[in-house]
Amino acid sequence: MKKNISDTCKHIIALITAAAIPCMLPFSMSAETADTAEVFYDDFTGSRLDTSKWLAAEKNWGGTVNVDGKTVDYNGGVIAENIAIQDGNLVLTGLGNLYEGELQGINRDGSRRLDGKRCGGAVATKDYYGSGSYEIRAKIAPVLGCCSAMWTFEYEEDYSDDALKIVNHEIDIEFPGRDDNDDFSLSHALCTTWIGEGDDEHKTGSPYCGNQADGTYHTYRFDWHTGNDAETPRVEYYFDDVLTYISYDYIPTNESRFWLGLWFPKYWAGTPDFDTTEFLVDYVKITPFHESGDTPQHESYPDSGWADLSQDADLPKGWLLWHSYSEYTALDSKLYLRTPDNVITNITGDFVHAMNGSFGATPEQITFMAIDSESDEWDIYVYDNGNITNLTKNSGFRNEDPKWSPDGKSIVFKRGHWEQDVNDFIYNLALLDMETGEITMLSNDSTEEAMPYFSEDGKFLYYTSYTDGIGSICRMNMESYSIDTIFCEDSVTAYYPILKGDFLYFTKWRDSNNHCDQIMCFDGKEIYSLPFNSTQYDCSDACPIHENAVIYSSTADGDYDLYYYDGENTAKITPLNSDRNDLGADFYAWEDYESYLESIRISGDINADGVFDISDVILLQKWLLAVPDTELNNWHAADFYNDHVLNVFDLCLMKQELLKSIGFPSFFYMKMRI
Repeated sequence: MKKNISDTCKHIIALITAAAIPCMLPFSMSAETADTAEVFYDDFTGSRLDTSKWLAAEKNWGGTVNVDGKTVDYNGGVIAENIAIQDGNLVLTGLGNLYEGELQGINRDGSRRLDGKRCGGAVATKDYYGSGSYEIRAKIAPVLGCCSAMWTFEYEEDYSDDALKIVNHEIDIEFPGRDDNDDFSLSHALCTTWIGEGDDEHKTGSPYCGNQADGTYHTYRFDWHTGNDAETPRVEYYFDDVLTYISYDYIPTNESRFWLGLWFPKYWAGTPDFDTTEFLVDYVKITPFHESGDTPQHESYPDSGWADLSQDADLPKGWLLWHSYSEYTALDSKLYLRTPDNVITNITGDFVHAMNGSFGATPEQITFMAIDSESDEWDIYVYDNGNITNLTKNSGFRNEDPKWSPDGKSIVFKRGHWEQDVNDFIYNLALLDMETGEITMLSNDSTEEAMPYFSEDGKFLYYTSYTDGIGSICRMNMESYSIDTIFCEDSVTAYYPILKGDFLYFTKWRDSNNHCDQIMCFDGKEIYSLPFNSTQYDCSDACPIHENAVIYSSTADGDYDLYYYDGENTAKITPLNSDRNDLGADFYAWEDYESYLESIRISGDINADGVFDISDVILLQKWLLAVPDTELNNWHAADFYNDHVLNVFDLCLMKQELLKSIGFPSFFYMKMRI
């Protein structure tokens, strides 16, 4: 069976029909739509700082002073305690000379100060950006003595000529500025461009921009042009969308982090004779220009001076499945299951390198792939309430990427066989019938097919198809076996399709030049990049939970770790992550489990004969007494307390229900309750 994948796709194509995913419309994604994924945007609608986008600074800069014959830092630096998200704003607090609270500032050497005077807060983007439009909507601190600022910053120390040269590429908008009399003014801004620390390596203007301390929001923007054939290097400064100042001198080129901060300069912002003040930021938007003058960053100290804001992700109640390995080639992957009670089990057996687990109809049913210890071949396994079965033992094939069908009657997977003519494995899709054990090949061609996933109605099968090493997302009609290409892009690989409700998720490279993985979502109208994606590290292996919530793997902190995005904020799932690579999550929600139990249960019918009667009560009683050879065909039906445990309390409730069902007066079972 040949798949209709074009080798000449110039743009992303999408052929999903309304029948493929309910409520979805056919769509086409233009290059312009794809480019919107580059825009950085945060409107701070969550309850905490989004650590997938931002770093919280714990640093000190701003000069020293002499106090009692000792040289000390002038200010208390910036600390994470002065950063908050409130009412849709990023709130940066400044503690002035009159502050008498418990917070302590930080010195340049990292030590804590004795008080919090002249201490502020600052954040910086995790990612680096070059030429582009940088815009915020904000209320600056309405007092003198501190500095409300937005700026790009990239710092390098160059020792190539055996002498220290500081390369400081920076663009600033800072308040207060200077008026015509060189006095401090909150109606003027300092607009500076830097390429170094020397007097001849930066330039500052102080344009009038109207009263910024009026208690209302204003927009601040600079458009940074590093230059190309059509653009002269320059920085344009806009205040409330009015072009107010242009700098053509000392224009930075190095990609930089973007900063927002409230801090305390040495003297040049006035005297901070106040208790506390605030710098409120409503949103941040960065729109890259990608001009040819952009220079990749080589920052000397990119990882120093940041606060640890990690919090455990607030996952919904349910079962979590994932695998972990040191390196893929080490063949040391382990499969883990965490229950709603936070009990973690390592699923083990006569196999190694277990991975890519997937839940079936119940959380007790899991399929996964592993290498059989005896035959040394990849096989498909089922873990069923503690019992493990190798479904493809001694098949002579590579069997990988298993997923259950929606009805739980079959497992779809990829099967590979060695092809001598090409000196490589050829992979096709296969379907294993759980009742008969029969395996049906769904395709049989030279194109590699992998990572199959059923639609919820079982009518379609989504998978990855590889042509010349580049993956595309395809869909197979399970009745006609016709094939549609859902997504393909020249020189950009896409893989790992997964569906949740009306949403299709998959992973793809950022573009042909940037191979950082990004998780994409198709919502029925357009494909869009999820907010936590980055151009600097990988985000992959989507596990959608509900609505906009998704578990995923990311290399944001080095190796792959599991993260949870709840639709607003991202947090690492800290109790689970290790110094290994943690990937391939699957999740079974408690609410889905309850719905499943209701759908299959004739309450009390534990012998599964279709009737609830005295024989079921006797069977449960014998089972609780551990009578030999006593088995429950449908134990869920006896779980009257819905606590996933069978005990004497369930037996009592079961007896009550039986008495009610046969018409005994209520006082009989009321006495039983007592």
